[in-house]
Amino acid sequence: MRNYLQVMFTNRKERSELLEGLVITNRDVTIPNFPQRIHLLWGENDRIFKLELAQSMKEQLGNGTTFEGIKKAGHLVHLERPCVYNRCLKHIIASFLDSNELKK
Repeated sequence: MRNYLQVMFTNRKERSELLEGLVITNRDVTIPNFPQRIHLLWGENDRIFKLELAQSMKEQLGNGTTFEGIKKAGHLVHLERPCVYNRCLKHIIASFLDSNELKK
């Protein structure tokens, strides 16, 4: 027990500084410009990553990004609404296939 306490409570200040260095605030985040298309599937009732975050990401990612909110779904969309999720995923995959056909 003594060894545990010694390990856990020594260098607390340094550990605290290291943890603070890992935290990035929202205002410090910059999203890079990706050349590929990005599709965001989001549960409209997600309590972990709010819908506003998805909409903000879509705006920051630019014109090559689509967003689809799935009603009556939270964070685990693929488990909560599997049929709706699969339908959206099929639509996304089909859009890739359609765009490849147009390039030929």
